[in-house]
Amino acid sequence: MTLDKLTSEQRMMLAAVDRFTVERLEPRAADIDESGLFSSDLYAEVAELGLLATMIPEAYGGIDVGVRTVMLAVERMARVSPGFAISVANLGDGVSSIIHGATQEIKESVLPEAASGQAIVAFALTEPGSGSDNASLRLKAIRDGDDYLLTGQKIYITNGSVSDYFTVYARTSEDPRNGVSAFLVPRSAPGLSLGRDENLLGLRGTPASVVNFDSVRVPSAWRLGDEGDGFRLAMVSLDEARLNISAIALGICRRALDESIEFARNRVSFGQPIIRHQGIGFLLADLASEMAAAWSIFDRALDAYENNEGRAASTLVSMAKLATTAAAMRITTEAIQIHGGAGLTRDYIVEKLFRDAKACQILDGTTQIQELIISRQLEKVGFPYEVLGW
Repeated sequence: MTLDKLTSEQRMMLAAVDRFTVERLEPRAADIDESGLFSSDLYAEVAELGLLATMIPEAYGGIDVGVRTVMLAVERMARVSPGFAISVANLGDGVSSIIHGATQEIKESVLPEAASGQAIVAFALTEPGSGSDNASLRLKAIRDGDDYLLTGQKIYITNGSVSDYFTVYARTSEDPRNGVSAFLVPRSAPGLSLGRDENLLGLRGTPASVVNFDSVRVPSAWRLGDEGDGFRLAMVSLDEARLNISAIALGICRRALDESIEFARNRVSFGQPIIRHQGIGFLLADLASEMAAAWSIFDRALDAYENNEGRAASTLVSMAKLATTAAAMRITTEAIQIHGGAGLTRDYIVEKLFRDAKACQILDGTTQIQELIISRQLEKVGFPYEVLGW
């Protein structure tokens, strides 16, 4: 992706992120992966850089540098620690429904805290029996006077155990599409309790938590949007979430490819660097081309998202997630192969990147969900040549 679309302010933000990534994040990356623990001090440093504020409107303490800059910053951090990158990027998922559906009073109260890093907001959608199939949500929100009582469970909630607020999607009627509503729930609400943090394969360093709701009373003023707006708000959040995962996948691609090229330049076999053997050199050429193609789709999806191109943007976002995560999985798999036995050890980062790449194919809609979204759009309108500018 070229940087010619960025302003001087946006370039300054990315330069600050680069310094943070090299000087602060990289020395801690292996420990973050090993422990799986959330790094609150690094999160606070990211807030001081102003990166969290880029996900918040200016009217509420944010900094308007555009979605593209946020995604490029996430990609840079993911080259070093994909797990930490997602803990930062997830704020955008958490606050999206607040930005698009909360009352002015709630926005003025919560969003400045999120921008400064004083409050973490989690996106609470997934349930034991419901992932991308929002129609099967079972957590109930039952009206009780001017309040709602929320009862049920959410799982795999990113940053769940360290969050101060949850944007929660719950069933307010049995209507399969319009029966879901969104709510903002503070962690301190009576009846809300935290379960375990999962010990995940990849993207470690970000809690993936169980959150329980036992008749949690939420005032109707804390409902986000109208009753029945939950599905629409969740879809808006998921588009940005999938761009975040795409950016992380591209960071994984870049680091794995760079590590593989460097290893192949220096590893000598049969009297010459292995990059000169066609089996390795041609493989690296294929991987580089695959990464370049994934970047191109991601770039166009960002354009469509920033230009509010509606359903076309959502389809391109799904294409971007499908392409970038597939590239990340292929490149990291082959990176281990290129490294040989060394690639199986934790002495080289490609082993960790391989685990992180697999997680990217699952989060925020699996590979198969993206294929379903794309195929349904193909059925309706055919291939979107005009959207791609062809």
